[in-house]
Amino acid sequence: MKKNKKAYVIPHTHWDREWRYPIWKNRMLLMEFMDKLLKVLDQDENYRCFLMDGQVAPIEDYLQVCPQQKEKVSRYISEGRIAIGPWYTLPDLYPVDGECLIRNLLKGIRMSNQYGGCLKVGYNSFGWGQTAQFPQIYAGFGMDFIICAKKVSKDRAPESEFMWESPDGTKVLTSRLGEHARANFYFHTYLKAKYGINCLSKEFCYRADLSGMAIHNAAESSADEDYFVISPKTSYNRDLLSEGMRDAWDATEDTTVKDVRLFLNGTDFSTPHPELSAMLEDLNLFSEDTKFVNDRLEEYVEQVHKCIRKDRLHTVKGELRDGPACDCSGNALASRCYLKQLNKQAQNLILHKAEPYLVFSSLLGGDDLKGYLSCAWEYLLKAHPHDSINGVTQDKTADDVEYRLSQALEMGQTACDKAISHIIKQIDTTGYKEGEQLIAVFNPHPYELSEIVKVCVTSPQEENAWDFIAYDVEGNPLMVQEISRDEKVYPVHDVEARPWPYAADRHMLYLETGIIPAMGYKIIGLRKKQTLQRTHFYWMPMRKSLGKDICSADNILENEYLRISVNENGTFDLVEKEHGKVYKNLHYFEDTGDVGNYWAYYPPYHNKTFTTLTKSADVWLEDNGPLSATIGIGYHLELPRKGYESKCGVRGEGKRSDETQTFDIVSQITLNKGSKRLDIKTSLTNNVENHRLRVAFPTGIDCDHADAQGHFTVDARPVEPIKDEGGMFYPEMQTLPMQNFVDVQDGIEGIAFLNKGLTEYEIKNDGEHTLYLTLFRAMGNMIVTWWEAVGEFPKQKGSQVLRTMEFEYSIYPHQMDFAGGHVYAQAAERNVPVFAYQICGRSNGTLTAEQGFFKLCDKNLVISALKRAEDRDSIILRVFNPTHSIIKSSFQMMVEDVEISELWECSLNEERISRQKVKEGHEADIIVESNKITTWELVMEKSKKAVER
Repeated sequence: MKKNKKAYVIPHTHWDREWRYPIWKNRMLLMEFMDKLLKVLDQDENYRCFLMDGQVAPIEDYLQVCPQQKEKVSRYISEGRIAIGPWYTLPDLYPVDGECLIRNLLKGIRMSNQYGGCLKVGYNSFGWGQTAQFPQIYAGFGMDFIICAKKVSKDRAPESEFMWESPDGTKVLTSRLGEHARANFYFHTYLKAKYGINCLSKEFCYRADLSGMAIHNAAESSADEDYFVISPKTSYNRDLLSEGMRDAWDATEDTTVKDVRLFLNGTDFSTPHPELSAMLEDLNLFSEDTKFVNDRLEEYVEQVHKCIRKDRLHTVKGELRDGPACDCSGNALASRCYLKQLNKQAQNLILHKAEPYLVFSSLLGGDDLKGYLSCAWEYLLKAHPHDSINGVTQDKTADDVEYRLSQALEMGQTACDKAISHIIKQIDTTGYKEGEQLIAVFNPHPYELSEIVKVCVTSPQEENAWDFIAYDVEGNPLMVQEISRDEKVYPVHDVEARPWPYAADRHMLYLETGIIPAMGYKIIGLRKKQTLQRTHFYWMPMRKSLGKDICSADNILENEYLRISVNENGTFDLVEKEHGKVYKNLHYFEDTGDVGNYWAYYPPYHNKTFTTLTKSADVWLEDNGPLSATIGIGYHLELPRKGYESKCGVRGEGKRSDETQTFDIVSQITLNKGSKRLDIKTSLTNNVENHRLRVAFPTGIDCDHADAQGHFTVDARPVEPIKDEGGMFYPEMQTLPMQNFVDVQDGIEGIAFLNKGLTEYEIKNDGEHTLYLTLFRAMGNMIVTWWEAVGEFPKQKGSQVLRTMEFEYSIYPHQMDFAGGHVYAQAAERNVPVFAYQICGRSNGTLTAEQGFFKLCDKNLVISALKRAEDRDSIILRVFNPTHSIIKSSFQMMVEDVEISELWECSLNEERISRQKVKEGHEADIIVESNKITTWELVMEKSKKAVER
């Protein structure tokens, strides 16, 4: 009898590099797993393909400790029997930069192909919420089918298959799979046949006679650790297969392709399933109308494309992040916040300073450090797996992630220093007098910029410099605001000698830069103004003032654009002077109980929420001058020392403790000359447990949505919660992800909240449209492995973040929407500010004292990457348009003695699509559609003038 239905049963595992166990315990488990998989492949020719979770990192990890298996592993990958990639690691999406997702795929695809081949499906069963631009990203890598999870609801996607549409209009066929998604066959069929019980019921519990022998380390220090089965069961009951398969089949009934179905067989750390071929053979004997096969995922995808009517499918637009929070791990955004902050620092440094300036340096004859940066990226990407970057782990693993991020940060800074050193050597500084101090200020943005920078400048002690006059190469004066002075003897490293001692006076000061060219630099000279009498205790030179200090009264900051007045309770009122808009009672703190877990926020039953609104604050003036002023604000709260969870919702009393602890917060609000934003740094030492701290801003703007920076787009999310038919919603899903800003606006005026390393916001429809930024969540260390089985580690306190922390964010009032107010550019400037290097000595180089290297002629276009190409000796420029309009613009490459010989539009995978025109060797016109990501390849060569010389 001919079978007219086909069931693709694909074994897989979800392999976290580190989660329930630290990395080297996981590595041992991986060795056992891979050894078993290779044995199965050796012995069972019908075992067609095992899916390695959409990533290549486990293969790399295994071969690091078992290099003797490389030839066999590569052979099975080449034969298609082990499917790896397209990802390098499995990142959580929202805490990382969108460009990091592309780099992850670039590395994953290339590494997979080096081992023998790459999965050509957008396999994404891991992200805790799916970013809106995924269809465009996957399509940019040539993938026409996506498997997603965590999650899209049945309300939005009533059928398993749907067309997922990015903000730019790219549509890709997508499946949310069936019930239990990647574990459907595993839960319903595999475990049922193997153990004879329903693994989703109370029957599922450990018994040695059922599951096999297990051991546990009996040391006191290991009392909270898991047990491990050491002799697992390997047989199954044929009579239970059909029953389990019927359940699995019913669980995929939402599919639109009724006769071709996909069944994924696996879960977290699951076995290679050596019994699978025998199970499929039995199922084929039992079934009269269905053929069961184990094949590659691509084979199933090909059949779906043939059978499906795409024009009849639902279209789902934007991000897939439907509640409840526990289903999409929605509240892990604010867990172990220090990891997210460190990650943002490393990303910003590598992407927006090290890589672009290494491009410019290499075009000037320097080393591109491609291998060095590759190593930095490896550290960074290995910190991005979803459990790792969110720190939903034991403390040792979080420490490992912090270490990796620190390595990436150090390597990024060292690479940037190397690039800048080579550029500085090429600059002609002979126009400045000997004995004067030189500062090179660098602008990392593709447009001209003027800033106030805080710098450390040294001068030889024998010069006895007290203060300085600053000027540019044309002699134009620049303002200086002194902060402090001290002495220090520096070692000066010299490869040709022992370190030279340099006795210096160290000056901390604010410096007005004047206009710095786009993605370039400017040399500023500092000439001694007054002399220090080093042996005189009194009298030092007295200050003079123009009477234009930014803080003109004890509690008021004011410049050309903003006026801020601090209130008694520590809130402040902000006036946007040009249009007279007033924002009142901004910036207070809210602290509430949190007895949830890493993935979902739960307040205790008898919660207590505290704010600083009813408290008097300490207010003081710190720096003050014509360039910058800072007011300090101290807040004091009496908070419960800890919180108690009612286990399983009924065991014990859920509440915050009666015993309290003084909890201090210090915020420094800074306003600079010429700035349209107010910068804030908040510092605290967390000394209480089980709570969430947020900072609140009543915006007073009547709006129906807030705009948050996403990945290559701006996510417009409604203020009013999305409700079900009964008018209900999940409050925990109202805390939402963001990258560098969230903006509240009504189309006429707006106020944006920029951040450096924060990841979560909420806007409330409370009459004032109050915007909350989450600073951190502190909770117990509980690892949810299964509903009835959790790992609890009460002695591990890392998840309570009992540490000193700093948070940086800004308030930026503007006109119109985020595009009209250039909010993206302001957020970029806040995250990657102008930076400076001091130069000692002079050089007779060929570069002028002011030079721009790259210019993009529209501030609403965003550079995602300016880097060396992966596979060719050329440069990759990635630009995206997050606005709702088409942008017609141009860019210019202005590096001395080189020009663009070829310009290609490329895919995200850096494959050439079409050749583009270049004007005069250094400029090109580009058109970027709304929400489009565009990638350009620049082939550079020596200019004709340089060749003639």
